[in-house]
Amino acid sequence: MQLTGDDLGAYGTSVALLAVHSSISLNDAILVAVTGRKRSAQDHMVAANELERTCDQLRVKDKRGVQHLRWLLSQKTDVAYGTKRLDRDRIVAAKDKAEKSFSWAYNCFGEILHA
Repeated sequence: MQLTGDDLGAYGTSVALLAVHSSISLNDAILVAVTGRKRSAQDHMVAANELERTCDQLRVKDKRGVQHLRWLLSQKTDVAYGTKRLDRDRIVAAKDKAEKSFSWAYNCFGEILHA
């Protein structure tokens, strides 16, 4: 996402898709590290809910990253399978939400993610 993010004209849809999927992958990594098990649900919103419960269990009060993830997940179908071209604002928003989600994750779960 970072490598292609400077050329949204050529790679915009890819940037948005990578924003969604990298956030899903990071969430999966957090949940596996904390719970010791891989998520089995196909519905990614279930994983976002599980991340919120994990925040509660670990007393992580700042849950902005969960909200960024939920927004990205709400865009997944259109970004991955939609037939309309994504507009620049939506692409930039996806990239921004992913970057904020990553920053939040490394601030709140840094020890887990660096292990």
